[in-house]
Amino acid sequence: MSGWFKFASVLVLVAIQALASASGVRANQDEIIADGLEEYLDNCAACHGPEGLGDGKMAKMLLTPPADLTGIAERNGGEFPFWRVYETIDGRDSETIHGTFQMPIFGERFRGQEKIYGYDPTGTRILLLTHYLQSIQKP
Repeated sequence: MSGWFKFASVLVLVAIQALASASGVRANQDEIIADGLEEYLDNCAACHGPEGLGDGKMAKMLLTPPADLTGIAERNGGEFPFWRVYETIDGRDSETIHGTFQMPIFGERFRGQEKIYGYDPTGTRILLLTHYLQSIQKP
């Protein structure tokens, strides 16, 4: 993923928070995680399961089993690789997705859906998902 796209994605999230603050509403960590959970349940739970354990209803139909998303940090020496996870969800800059292209390329899938507030919400939606996944890591 290009540095510019990362920067633009963060800028969009900051702009949303600024708009919320200006209107008297302040987005907090719990709201971001709740919005990320909603995106997760809508887009990921069918394969990865409602709790991210890789046991979704569609999991048995896939050639490559979905990952246990609660163990991402554990598999990476205790550190959650935020931008690598973001790039995997986005998918547009990855050569392969789970090696089989079974996982949707959410960057393309989200792009073209209804625009909110006059900008493409793709980066924000992926950031919400990434923050949510970071929040469900095993201790």
